Amino acid sequence: MHRGRSRTPAARRGWIALLIAGSLAPWSARAADQRAHDAHAAADDRRPLREIVVTATRRAEPAQDVGIALTAVSGRLTHSLRVEQPLDLSLVDPSLSTMNAQTDSTPLFLLRGIGLDDFNNNNSSGVGIYQDGVFASFPGFLTDTLYDVARVEILKGPQGTLYGKNTDGGAINIISAQPTEHFGGYVEVDYGRWNTVDLTSAVSGPLNDRVKARLAGTMTTQREGYQTDLTTGRRYGKRDRGGARALLDVRLSDAANLELNGHWVYDHSVPSSPSTPNVEALIPPEPFPTAGLMDSPPGGTQVRVGGLPLYQHELGGGASATLKVDFARCKLTSISAYDAFTDHSLDNYDGYPAADNNWTKNFQQWQLSQEVRLTSQRGGPVDWIVGALYSQNGYHNRDALDWTFVYGLATYMTQQGLAITAENFVQRQRSSGVYANVDTHLSRRLTLVTGLRYSHDQTSFDGVTIDPTGLLTYAAHHFTGPIVPNTVLARLDESRANQNLSYRVGLDYHLRPEVLLYGSLASGYKAGIYYGQPAQVQVDWGYVQPETNLTSELGIKSRLLDDSVQLDLDVFDSVIRNRQSSLSLWAGPVGTQPLIAGLGNVPRSRIDGVEAEIDWRPVRGLALHLAATRLDARVTDTLTNDNGLALYTPVRVGQRLPDAPNFAWSYIVHYEHPVATHLIAFVQANDRFVSAIHPYLGDPTTFGQGHDMGARIGIRDPDAHWNASLWTKNLTDTRPLTYAFAGSEGQRVSFYQRPRSIGIDFTYDF
Repeated sequence: MHRGRSRTPAARRGWIALLIAGSLAPWSARAADQRAHDAHAAADDRRPLREIVVTATRRAEPAQDVGIALTAVSGRLTHSLRVEQPLDLSLVDPSLSTMNAQTDSTPLFLLRGIGLDDFNNNNSSGVGIYQDGVFASFPGFLTDTLYDVARVEILKGPQGTLYGKNTDGGAINIISAQPTEHFGGYVEVDYGRWNTVDLTSAVSGPLNDRVKARLAGTMTTQREGYQTDLTTGRRYGKRDRGGARALLDVRLSDAANLELNGHWVYDHSVPSSPSTPNVEALIPPEPFPTAGLMDSPPGGTQVRVGGLPLYQHELGGGASATLKVDFARCKLTSISAYDAFTDHSLDNYDGYPAADNNWTKNFQQWQLSQEVRLTSQRGGPVDWIVGALYSQNGYHNRDALDWTFVYGLATYMTQQGLAITAENFVQRQRSSGVYANVDTHLSRRLTLVTGLRYSHDQTSFDGVTIDPTGLLTYAAHHFTGPIVPNTVLARLDESRANQNLSYRVGLDYHLRPEVLLYGSLASGYKAGIYYGQPAQVQVDWGYVQPETNLTSELGIKSRLLDDSVQLDLDVFDSVIRNRQSSLSLWAGPVGTQPLIAGLGNVPRSRIDGVEAEIDWRPVRGLALHLAATRLDARVTDTLTNDNGLALYTPVRVGQRLPDAPNFAWSYIVHYEHPVATHLIAFVQANDRFVSAIHPYLGDPTTFGQGHDMGARIGIRDPDAHWNASLWTKNLTDTRPLTYAFAGSEGQRVSFYQRPRSIGIDFTYDF
């Protein structure tokens, strides 16, 4: 990037023309200015690690001085690892578990085994995810592509005081690349397996002496699906998505700035489908052929969908305004935001061609929020932050599940539309809170950290689930009694309110300037919620109480060997009350009705763990990142039923919590070296391993226990004007299960890791 270019009138006209042209193309991007800085630093190779500045504590400070376990990565690294969605961030931190609970539309996030294992889109994770300072209140806001990222911060453990509700597992800050002082940008073209084309671009610079702007976007088109239906030959798993973002940085005065953010996303992909290897052995004899027509082989590339026209049509957008005003002794920050998102899709959720849980989804969601905070200027014996937040969100859902085969109504294998549960509900949430955080510097080395937050949440739910044909109810009553269309299966209209007081008490001690010892006792909570899937029985719908987490933690952050090594280590103990957990339940007396899913509270559970992270620059051009997490996550109070419905298998004391692997690790190795006067070659390898995981409590199915290895090799010029590379994901072409659960017949519904993909990438900076 040419940083010294003067802003002549011709240059300004050219920049404005490019901005207008860029607004017409949904290109994607990442932080070219930061990438150029990193490239120069790598070429010069000063062995000491660069200082990383984060905003984890709502103020900019070096990560080394923050007494919180966190992982911070640059946009350059997320790009080189092909982190395409927030879901892929588990590649950089083994403490983070991510998975799609539906084929492509419900990302789940858990930190240290705490977060969300509910597959319904009306719920929110216990890991709060913030995009440019704005909380994403539903999973639907997290399905878009990551592009033009400056950095990502992953904060582990409860963040209830500074971040509020739904952060009892932690928080993730995703920060976009910002407008630059000088004109520049980049264009990237990527071509990969399955005839996939990615176009990415960003353009940035000043519009005048007071206004800077940045326009970025992304577009992915995949012309061939990676899955093939064994019966019909149709292809599934084809991506067609993208988005754009416009940022304005307006200098209102020497002390005030206004940052405007407008963004838009779309997804018109053909979803992938799960599969099942064992349903044929579990179903009763049928009056039509089923042998060899339902099961699919392992691996996930050959499926049986039964001719369902799977589709996914998603559209979202929003805007935010951040006002920053510097006063003599403090700084004011105000963030106002609004987002909306719609989804219309069809999902083969059962994993085989018959009508068992075929899921038609139709929902709209929106959110608005207003946060104001005052942050003291540094330099005194006390640093403080006070703030207040108000937010609302709404969710309107009109889903339907087709159970024609499960209830014995089908006269041929793929018959549909006879036994349906159809729901229509509106959920609304209002939240408010006030908070304060005080860092008291007891000495030059010792700081006392205290924080307190009061929150009030109100959630309302008004909905009904019906049996449109009346045949599901007729079949559930052993094919006796009248057939009554539009039979009401469940109806609920109620509102619940809860209050929470979260706190943090900690000590940070600098043993030396490069060694920080810290300890804390912190709490956080996940707000109460209603179960969102169409209910087959009334008790399956109901309010699930808030979840709370109290964590004690000790840690050390140290820089060693002349700042060439960063070693972070922490141990923690988390006590969780009323953990919100998905449950596998019998819809009636055990064995007489299908298995259904529900959401309930586990009274008590506990997670102990240890985390280690190492960054090392041993020689010129070589960078190593190693990280590992060990968890002991178990139930400490027995659970045998949920609102009277028996669990598929009882939950006993000592049973492992779902989505909390005992062990996970990852590494990233990057090496580069000049091969000519104006040419640098580089190579990178990465891998992540996770041990076996359970999806729900009361479900003995396991998944995980596999690797996800990637690699990249390429060349670039020393000034980072261009680079070209060859990349691969899932290098070893392994197919571990990325998610699995027991379906209605007890079959294993299986989601597999995508097959190996290979591609080429070229980027030009200007």
